[in-house]
Amino acid sequence: MVVNFGANTAQFKETSKGFMENTVVSTKDKILDISQDLIQKRGFNAISFQDIADLVGIKKPSITHHFASKEALGIAVVQRYRNVFSIALNRLTNDETVTAMQALRFYFTPYQDLGETGDKICLCASLAGEFMALPADMQTEVAHFFDDHLNWLEGILAKGKKSGEFNFNETPKDLAYLFIDALQGSLIVQRATKNFTQLDRVIASLTERLKS
Repeated sequence: MVVNFGANTAQFKETSKGFMENTVVSTKDKILDISQDLIQKRGFNAISFQDIADLVGIKKPSITHHFASKEALGIAVVQRYRNVFSIALNRLTNDETVTAMQALRFYFTPYQDLGETGDKICLCASLAGEFMALPADMQTEVAHFFDDHLNWLEGILAKGKKSGEFNFNETPKDLAYLFIDALQGSLIVQRATKNFTQLDRVIASLTERLKS
């Protein structure tokens, strides 16, 4: 199975080794891969089973063999995306040799990889943009994704402040919200403006803020 966050995901693949090490891509995984790619580029409601089938190279009814409905497919795509991030981020949290700054720089990697594609944003940011039009169970999964990341960021920021590695005035929770808003927002605006230095400037500003 191959889960693409962006152009280059060597770090996340290495950290998630075990969950993603299977090199044989099944039809089900191809459907998930193509669906994720299309959602990141177009959004959920702008794609159809026919779009997915054409790109996978199968007949449309073959998709329902694996996913009974478009909602079921959407939920599976988001759950897989959450799981890959969770495995990688939890390993960082549990590795006592990794500093808070090293963990943050690692966290920036998938955003930078997505920024390099020029046409994709975070899966759940794309879905958040059409949140009210999503089925209820998909809304729940998207909300859980952001909760996962906010909680992880809050923990890493608190760790860095406690160790003296970071020096900031906000609470770790407030700063975690700022990080999520700035990183996700910059990808969206960068895609629209084609100003591909925007994300790097945001990351530099966030990093500098930790020294205040």
